Amino acid sequence: MKKFLAILVLAFLYSSNANAGVNEPGSGHIGAIKNVKSVYYEHLAKVKKKNQHLIHYVSTSASGSWAGWALHVKKINEKSHKKAYKKCMKYAADWTQEDCFLFAIDDKIVWNLEGVAKGISAEEKAEIEKQAQIDKKPGRFFEDQPDVSDDYQIHFNYLLALDGEDREWDINGKMEEMLLEMNEKMLKATARHKYSGGVAKKYKFDFRKDGKLDITFVRVDKQRKRLPKHPNGYFAPFLYDTMKMNNPKKIYYNFADINHPTDGGEAGVPMGSTFLKNKHVKIKKKIILITLHELHHAQGGGFACVPGMGDDGHYVGERKVQLGDGTSLGSTYIHKVEGCPELVDSVYLTPTSDQPYDPYQLLCKNKLGRYNHPKADIGSYCKWHFVPGNYK
Repeated sequence: MKKFLAILVLAFLYSSNANAGVNEPGSGHIGAIKNVKSVYYEHLAKVKKKNQHLIHYVSTSASGSWAGWALHVKKINEKSHKKAYKKCMKYAADWTQEDCFLFAIDDKIVWNLEGVAKGISAEEKAEIEKQAQIDKKPGRFFEDQPDVSDDYQIHFNYLLALDGEDREWDINGKMEEMLLEMNEKMLKATARHKYSGGVAKKYKFDFRKDGKLDITFVRVDKQRKRLPKHPNGYFAPFLYDTMKMNNPKKIYYNFADINHPTDGGEAGVPMGSTFLKNKHVKIKKKIILITLHELHHAQGGGFACVPGMGDDGHYVGERKVQLGDGTSLGSTYIHKVEGCPELVDSVYLTPTSDQPYDPYQLLCKNKLGRYNHPKADIGSYCKWHFVPGNYK
């Protein structure tokens, strides 16, 4: 059924804007240009070795998210252009919700990076500016406030779609109350773990100088219906490029006040979201459980080398733990498997371990250090550097 619905969505895209970007060079700034070029040159080297041609289509959004398809062909013609474009549009439906345009043919980049973007309309810009004025309310912050410490910490956002209802969770105390309660549950779970020796730990939160939890209000530049299937793929570059939330010593976590039809949350290093309007996330208990769960993924967990862990980052058949649907920690916290990361050593927990690991350095920079287990980083990826499409 899901496959059928996906086909219907793509069919609508093609019929309503039939092959709009086929053989049409793109124009405008690409926020992830370094990643796009890296993938392009990787495929260019491959086609040269095979004595073939390359057609590379890319879709990008105002937030900086992107998708694409690099097609290796024996002959460049209308048929091969249409194939590359349609492949690109398949991933654009999930990641950008924008059209695909030609980025390069063989060794020539045809995308005009200095040109006018083929993206947001004047009407959409006016809507964004109007909403920005409405969102200004007492006690609200629109950027990360000055830190009281240069230690690792988790920063929280109250995030809305462009047309989302503002329930003011960032300023009415609701979000702060839930997160502080969640951290108390983490404190108890760590103390109760059978290998912890009774040592209790909790997460390092980002606080303002007045002692209140630092929560940033974020409204993205797309209506909910125009956000991709996996909204984190859009949120991550929006936060990184537009909001300048790119401190490598922070995890950025969203209370996203939107509906997600299938998931209560999504996360990867170093960003995650709890979707407050998902049908399973309507009560405080579930919001806390899902946030605890996703914070594991935002730190790289669950590593496939952890006993009982599947290759998808979740315990096989276990629901009582945080990487299932509960509050206890299980073996992902302390497991004593040599060369495999343990959550107890994450830099985001306090008191800080004697041998802490930094998820960003481990998974985004591939600095494995003492974590030499062959399955140490399987099933994990760095959210800022995740590349959709055929880019392996």
